[in-house]
Amino acid sequence: MTVREALEWAGAQLQAVGLPEPLREAQALVAACLGWERAQLIAHPDALLSARHARRLHSWVRRRAAREPLAYITRRVWFYGLELMVGRGALIPRPETELLVEVFLGWAANLPPSLRFPPLREGNQPDSVPPASRGNLKEGVACSPILVDAGAGTGTIALACLMHAPHWLGIGIERSRRALRWAQANRRRLGLESRLLLIQSDWLHGLRAGSVDAVLSNPPYVLPDEWDALQPEITRYEPKSALLTPADDPLRPYRRIARGARCALRAGGLLAFETSPRLAPLLAERLPAWGFRQPRIVCDYAGIMRVVWAIRE
Repeated sequence: MTVREALEWAGAQLQAVGLPEPLREAQALVAACLGWERAQLIAHPDALLSARHARRLHSWVRRRAAREPLAYITRRVWFYGLELMVGRGALIPRPETELLVEVFLGWAANLPPSLRFPPLREGNQPDSVPPASRGNLKEGVACSPILVDAGAGTGTIALACLMHAPHWLGIGIERSRRALRWAQANRRRLGLESRLLLIQSDWLHGLRAGSVDAVLSNPPYVLPDEWDALQPEITRYEPKSALLTPADDPLRPYRRIARGARCALRAGGLLAFETSPRLAPLLAERLPAWGFRQPRIVCDYAGIMRVVWAIRE
């Protein structure tokens, strides 16, 4: 089987089950199967697949025809210019989450230098530095500010922020052991072991008071009455606990994170959530009562309310 024949066969199989972009998905599957970039498929259409590659491709196409997410099959996904690893047990990073990264980077870029890089006191380590990172800092060297990714999943948010904010350190907190393994693999892949501490815990549990500068989170925001309208790729395969809000109290995860952030953040620190257009106004209304001033709602490029952020009083 040549690359051209593989693309034609895979595309036909995926079209037969009604997938909307069968050619694009066939290209992604064949390229990942061979370990190629998509451009190589165009450059080498007559290249032959080995028997091993052909068997793998047949298995992958069957899985995709059963509506398993493409990212779980290829174990790769692009987010904010980074190629990350993902698999079952972890939420697949979405393009809309990139807006949360942009909000953080915009806020961090406008901090006064004295807040961005507080100096270390001679002979002292500040309380803001998590214990696992203290060994990486030398006396007299500027101490980086710290962001927390609450519910880190694959580490997507923290990793993208740290790659574009090189003076920051990060803490990723994730309850799921399976998701945390993907975060560890991505941290290693990007060479950020010394800057991102990963913890298995629940939301912001265990952080010291006044120890961090920003808290970012993408909590569950799918309402129960929206579940049945979602694609089978989501409802059959992705972790429901990372997607679905509590039916009796949709803002419960946000309230728990906000109360934890109220304690963990320094005054003037950032709290930012990705959420849904149905929850965004409710969240912005409640944040002042939870200790955060002047909440703001940011719409994505489609005009949909997507991020709510505020500053700790």
